[in-house]
This record gives sequence, C-alpha cells and structure tokens, in this order.
Amino acid sequence: MRTRGLTRLVAAVLAAGAVLVGAVGCATTPAPPVGVVQQPLPAVSADPALVALLPATLQGGTLRVAVPGVARPATGPEQELGEALAARLGLRALPDGMSATALPRALVGARHDVGILPVPVREAPLGGSVLPWLAARTAIVTPPGNPDRVEPTTLCGHRIGVVAGSAQHASVTEENLHCTDNRRPEIEIVPVGGAEDATRRLLADHLDAFVADAPAAGHAVVLGKGKLAIPGTPYGEGTAGMIVENRAAPAVRAALASLIADGTYAAILDRWLLGDLAVDGAALRT
Repeated sequence: MRTRGLTRLVAAVLAAGAVLVGAVGCATTPAPPVGVVQQPLPAVSADPALVALLPATLQGGTLRVAVPGVARPATGPEQELGEALAARLGLRALPDGMSATALPRALVGARHDVGILPVPVREAPLGGSVLPWLAARTAIVTPPGNPDRVEPTTLCGHRIGVVAGSAQHASVTEENLHCTDNRRPEIEIVPVGGAEDATRRLLADHLDAFVADAPAAGHAVVLGKGKLAIPGTPYGEGTAGMIVENRAAPAVRAALASLIADGTYAAILDRWLLGDLAVDGAALRT
C-alpha cells in the first residue's frame, strides 16, 4: 500500500529527531537494541534410574527427534528440548527438521522415536503416546514498534508470512475469506519454510509480519538480533503435544518431568521467549 512507505518514512524521521534531541540534551544516547541475550544452556547429565526405564533397544544409543523446520541441522527450542531429553536418558540426540505437514507423521515407519510439535495433537498416532510440553499459542512478529499495525484482527491488506502447511497458514487463509467477503483488501499470504526464512524476509522488508506458532515466533525474534519483536500477547488455546513411541514413552515422560523439576526446561523456554507458556510438571503425572 502507498501509505506503508510513508508511515515508515515518518517513523524513521521521528526516530532520527529523537536521537538528535537526546544527543543535544546529554552527552550519551541510548544504545540500539542488541536483541535477545540467550543464557547458556545448562549441562544435563544422565539419570541412571531414568535410563533403566528405556527399552533395551534404545539404551546407550540414539534418540531420533523430529522437530519443526527444514533447516539442516535443525535449530530452535524443540531441538534443544530434544537434546536435553536425550542427555537425561544417556542417549545421543539426532534432531531431524521436518515440515509442518510431515511432523505429525514422525513416528510412521519407525523413523523417529519422538516428535515435538508446536500445536495440539488431537489423537495419538498408532503405536505412540502424546505428552504435553507447552501451551499452544500463535504470535505475530514484526519490526519493533509494529510500524504497519498488524494485529490478529487487522491482517487484511498486509503481507503476512506463515509457515507452509501450518495451523497459522490455515487460519490466515480463512481470515482472508473474511477480508474478501467484507470487501476489504486481500491478505498477501506468503508461505515460508520456517523461522529462518521468515526472518530473512522480514528484515528485507518483504513481509509486514510473520504469523506463527509461539516457538517459531520466538525463534524469529532471536534470529532478528534486535530488529524484530512480538508486539502483542500470543493468542489461542490448547497444549502443544510431544508424540513418543510407546516403548519409550515412560522414560521420556519421566525425563521431561525431571527437566521441569531441575529448571532445565524453564531455561530452554526462556532462551526462546516461551517462559510464559510453560506447562506444569503435574500435567505429566499418569
């Protein structure tokens, strides 16, 4: 839209004026944002009692963990949680980034032992169990200050990035029908490969916003290094699920409860701006 460029120009002029006034009024000016400062991951050691819960075929081997994303190697909160679970069980993690459409089928063909999804799992897969690991929410990522004023109810007429095949892809597509029904400008829906792809497009001004599950949104903000933010409160309901092969489920459940109890789980979530979406350890009790 024509007004988009004008709005950003005015914002830039006002920001420059503010810096100039600050420079005149005092000797120093505030430093520019440097982005999210991620604290180091805590060391995770194996717990022999939990290792003993694993089936003999897994003990001392590899935990194959499917996580969102098409990047190699996979990165993000799901990958870090998968690695921590493996370490607590005395295993080596093998994270595997998968598309949003493929991830729910991660256990098919025994290709993976665990799949960590950022959305609710309505039904346990054949031969698998579902463990809760995070409140499932949608978040909007924009440049700081949200210059295009993108909100859940104001998507019409904006360039919106969504992870291809994700729940947000479906919801934004549905919202676009409301835009056209009400004779408002259509949403320019831009499917992206994941947080990394969305971040590049946002920083290049090819998108006005990225609408994504909270883990992908937090990932994008971290990658943005101070040039991206989540301007509003994540919205939605439900609990994101971790699908686990049945034989490994008791051990993985106990390992997740252990990581929650010792603070490792919280530390991982905080690194990706997910601290407010943590589940309680009581949710894992059978």
